[in-house]
Amino acid sequence: MAAGVFSSLAQQAAKPSGPEAVSETERSVRAFFDSYAEDLRGHKREAIADRYDRRGVYMVGNGRKSLEPFENVRDRYLNKWSGPKSFVWKDLSVEVLSKDVAVVTGLFEWQTAAGATFNYSYTGLLIRQDGKWRIRLEDESTAPPKPATN
Repeated sequence: MAAGVFSSLAQQAAKPSGPEAVSETERSVRAFFDSYAEDLRGHKREAIADRYDRRGVYMVGNGRKSLEPFENVRDRYLNKWSGPKSFVWKDLSVEVLSKDVAVVTGLFEWQTAAGATFNYSYTGLLIRQDGKWRIRLEDESTAPPKPATN
């Protein structure tokens, strides 16, 4: 078993790097996030809700963890969510775990309707189901407050 793991790691290390090495899976995950940003900026509530796993979504970050039923996530986006004035992903990294599973980490900037801008770190676990990427786990965490100076 250990030989199989090390062989797999060696094969990964031997793969070419650069733009030609980006897999179709990674391209499709990046396209998912490009269109996700467009949906957020366009306040496309139904399209945003549709991005989440039907089994529910693990929501973690800022000291919390919960498994939210899909129906709750959908209700939040359709009835309670306030969209951004502007939104941009920054420094997204995609780690393809299999052709149907990927982890994405990065940052995003969210500007409220009132003009306040907030920076978040982001981690998502995506699973391809019925040909569509769905978010199974999502962590959106703000930067901790700066310590007060005396």
